[in-house]
Amino acid sequence: MSALSRGLEFSIYNNTSSVAVIYPNNTSTTQVYNSYKEKGSGYYGSTVGLHTVLYTANPDFNGTITMQASLATNPIEADWFTVDSTSVSYQDNERTESTVDYFNFTGNFVWVRGQVTIDRGTVQSILYNH
Repeated sequence: MSALSRGLEFSIYNNTSSVAVIYPNNTSTTQVYNSYKEKGSGYYGSTVGLHTVLYTANPDFNGTITMQASLATNPIEADWFTVDSTSVSYQDNERTESTVDYFNFTGNFVWVRGQVTIDRGTVQSILYNH
């Protein structure tokens, strides 16, 4: 089982991996990015199911960050669902400094991933531990 936090990685910008999600300059519509899947506690057969996630967003970030999970061993898109009480929305002019939010959630999830819905700005990272 994982002992240290991992930065969730996203495939963006010509399939390069990054822990940061930056709103692209070549669009003016809301973008949705899903991170690569990471093993959840259910992958290891744990019955505790405790997970922790930490979101860090720049002051210019406008959008939503949430966690999704799957109980499938080889999930397809339809197998993913939003984990309750892990979503946070950031709006214009609410912050002057980077914001850090964390959530604990419980479930015997086989896989987890982060989802960023972005209208503007940057998500610096999503750190995950189980």
